[in-house]
Amino acid sequence: MNAIIALILRGVLLLLAYLFVGWIGYTIYKDLRTRLSGKSELSAPAITLKGLGKWKSIEKQFVKTEIILGRDPDSDLIIPDETISIRHCKLTYHHKQWWADDLNSTNGSFLNDNPIDTAIIITNGDSLRLGNVSFLININQ
Repeated sequence: MNAIIALILRGVLLLLAYLFVGWIGYTIYKDLRTRLSGKSELSAPAITLKGLGKWKSIEKQFVKTEIILGRDPDSDLIIPDETISIRHCKLTYHHKQWWADDLNSTNGSFLNDNPIDTAIIITNGDSLRLGNVSFLININQ
């Protein structure tokens, strides 16, 4: 009698173990499928960069999570100024906040006149200066 109960319990435990492993596999599959289809759960609020001074003509809004600023034709915002590096600054959205990071530019990146040494959080109304070009940042909530 005890052997039959032990056998049934072993079978139930084995079934639960297989169900657990299957649940893990399904969760990983679902996560990978979501990431590959581009339907990310993370959606960044729109950010607008408006040029200041002689750069008033530059105003661009972005809804993507990574923005490259520089003179490179492949940059998201091309800034035709000799004080701007090819890849000057990167704006990224993660942890539900926008961040600015200097990409080892020659003339530096500044947030509210403070040099950007490491990635720093940017907020609505901040001033971003790259070389001699300044932008006003507007984050749409």
